[in-house]
Amino acid sequence: MFGNKAKPDTRSQQKRAVSAALLQRLVGPDPQSIGALTAIARLVDYPPGTIAVADHDEVAYLAAGALRFVTRSGAAVTLTSEQAAARYPLPCGHRIARIEAAKGSRLIWLPRTAMAQRQPTTPEPPKLTGGEESALAELRGYFDSPHYELPSLPDLAIKIGDAIDKNTTTSDDIARLIQLDPVLSTRMLSVVNSAAFGGVNRITSIQQATTRLGRSKVRSLVFSCLLKSIFRVSGGDLQRRMEAVWQHSVKVAALSYVLGKVTPGIDAEQTMLAGLVHDIGGVAVIGAISRFPQLAVREQVFEHVVASLRITAATRAITHWGLEQELGAVVRDAHDWQRTGTALADDTDIVIVARLHAAFGTPQAHALPRLDALPAFSKLANGDMTPRQSLAVLDRAAADVREVQALIAQ
Repeated sequence: MFGNKAKPDTRSQQKRAVSAALLQRLVGPDPQSIGALTAIARLVDYPPGTIAVADHDEVAYLAAGALRFVTRSGAAVTLTSEQAAARYPLPCGHRIARIEAAKGSRLIWLPRTAMAQRQPTTPEPPKLTGGEESALAELRGYFDSPHYELPSLPDLAIKIGDAIDKNTTTSDDIARLIQLDPVLSTRMLSVVNSAAFGGVNRITSIQQATTRLGRSKVRSLVFSCLLKSIFRVSGGDLQRRMEAVWQHSVKVAALSYVLGKVTPGIDAEQTMLAGLVHDIGGVAVIGAISRFPQLAVREQVFEHVVASLRITAATRAITHWGLEQELGAVVRDAHDWQRTGTALADDTDIVIVARLHAAFGTPQAHALPRLDALPAFSKLANGDMTPRQSLAVLDRAAADVREVQALIAQ
């Protein structure tokens, strides 16, 4: 995962015992697992200095001290061993540019292969009729066939995304592509000049917008403005369900944007896009069900089919779009209330909390977990937020949430 540039404390070179109590605090209460992990865990002390990011076959936890994470966007986030989020693995990968020991710190290292991957639970399937069983088998076969039609990004979104990825293109080149669609241009200017997006100094041209916002934010906003066309399907009843998914996704996106703004290390525009596409798997499954209408007759059967195929469909779609690195974790894990992730909040954590907030006041609310029971919630605002404060933040930002919803849903 990562090794250190400054050498670890020489006293840490010898393997040191890790207490079962400490491991239990970090990885959970399973006695059998704790006993096995105690035998293979190792403690390493680090002096203040940089810990270089690198591929590794181990997982690290912060046992004592403080670490400073610098993201590739330049944001800096500090994690101390006293924070609740310290019981989760340390982050690594494309998002983290540098990790520093802010003071003398102690890490626990465990082999990645020894860490059990928790699988989200799947609801008990309803009793299917013979016709429904046959249709579901055909639907699964359709997903595996070359005839399966994945949800497609709009052509302009693909062209703009490709241009943003090329080092040889300029902001003016990207602006010219956006201006090919007058409606997109108008919406982009509406978004960047809105109060919710901090539009204090008015931006009057797409060229100004692309220069001032930067490539990453432009991509997120362009995709968010163009994605509505994906949420369509033939058939009145299925389109009603698809419209419900769209409206829910828009609300989650708006809430994700507001929560992202108060969480260090988070790109709020990227998190808004993550909220908008978090159920792209559901969109793909509903589109496929249009070929097997028998699966949409009974609501409980329809919901079971969507839930059981959502992750497979989402993974294929996001990989097809070339956005696995940015959005893969979101589409796979956003429906898992108990997803732990890493010690540093990411887009998926924000979307999970936004989903719960979006469900408040709905008929499903009684079956939802408590906000403070979500591992994701302990990382919001760098772990400094209570459920009451979270509700207060969104209450104060209610106008922003409504404005973002309106801007996306146009």
